[in-house]
Amino acid sequence: MERCPLCRAALNGAETCRRCRAELQTVQHVAFEAQILVGAAMHHLLLDDPATATQLLQRALLYHAAPEVRALLQLVLAQQGNVTFEGADMI
Repeated sequence: MERCPLCRAALNGAETCRRCRAELQTVQHVAFEAQILVGAAMHHLLLDDPATATQLLQRALLYHAAPEVRALLQLVLAQQGNVTFEGADMI
């Protein structure tokens, strides 16, 4: 996480925002968990298992709705010929 989600100050890896003093450990942990899910999804794509990759990407979006995760999920769904999924309003 590069910026504080509350005041947008640069964090430089800090767990507490220097400007608003927000404790960010929990937020950073959630973002890290989303990264782990995306990594696992990419691994399943390499194993030619798009169904599991789709589930992992959907879970990652619940943790952190990053645009690149949305784009990857759309790509995987388009590859499968399935452009809708549970929670489609998040795309």
